[in-house]
Amino acid sequence: MAESNDGRNAPQAGFAGVSRKTLERLALPGDHRELVVAEVTYPPGGVAPLHRHPVGGVIFIVEGVAESAYGDEAPRQYRAGETLQDRPDVPHTLFRNCDPDRPLRFLTIYALEPGRAYTMEP
Repeated sequence: MAESNDGRNAPQAGFAGVSRKTLERLALPGDHRELVVAEVTYPPGGVAPLHRHPVGGVIFIVEGVAESAYGDEAPRQYRAGETLQDRPDVPHTLFRNCDPDRPLRFLTIYALEPGRAYTMEP
């Protein structure tokens, strides 16, 4: 997934209509990773293709309702004010905006080596 390094919104490859804005990128003292906070917006009814994450992360739903599932687990809905955890190296089999009329907006927070992608093909 492409992302803007200068804080502007950038479309993400394979995620039609999804934008991602990096809000913060901080070097972690004594570590080779950096902490990244990004705001992601899915269009009404937007669905992510099958993907995975190389490290765990936290998602905080700012606006809307998301539905998410990993591996063979049952989908679960998350509403504004709730959090979910991205799981490392487990197929993210479902992530979608449940609302056909309004965007879904969330923050994603993770620590990763600089230049490494947070979302990858399975």
